Amino acid sequence: MKPQNKKRFRAAVLLLILLFVLSACSRGQSESSPPESSPPVSTEQEETAQPETEQPETPDVAANEAVLYIGTRDGGFTEYPMTYEGTLTPEILIAGIADLTGWDMTLAENVTTGKGGMSVCFADSSALFNGPPDPQNEEFFMFDAEQLAQTILDSTQKTLQMGFTGEGGDPDALDIYYYMEGEKPLELPDIGREWPLDQPYAW
Repeated sequence: MKPQNKKRFRAAVLLLILLFVLSACSRGQSESSPPESSPPVSTEQEETAQPETEQPETPDVAANEAVLYIGTRDGGFTEYPMTYEGTLTPEILIAGIADLTGWDMTLAENVTTGKGGMSVCFADSSALFNGPPDPQNEEFFMFDAEQLAQTILDSTQKTLQMGFTGEGGDPDALDIYYYMEGEKPLELPDIGREWPLDQPYAW
């Protein structure tokens, strides 16, 4: 083989080897390339709305019951039930009489309670000193100042005695005293009646 042909042959062989190497490298890179990662899948879930918790209904507070006594000791009393909330007090009973009859039963001060009984002071503006309302409640119609005064005083006395005497006790043993503002004895000059401070009420 001529030297010139040998050179061409070698060049061809080198070219083939080079092509083979390049082809192998290209294939190796293709095989070693990591696969494209798929997009991440969202794992968040929509929050489920929590149902509102219903508040338990507050039971109605049971009302207590008391009895009002309207009338006089001479003519007798009629009983009228009334309801109230909380602890029973003399003021609640006296206000109950006022609401029932329409009479002004305003107190000058709270009823005082002691070993000797209960002391009640009606205000100067009350019906005891100023007469019944106009017009009057037909069921509790009073014909004159004396009838009104006796009915107010007797009804208050009887209602307090019955309301604050323990079971099995004697209501009449609970003395009721009346007095005027300024700690003065109760006086009703228009009908000629008065009661000393140290003596329980009796008509």
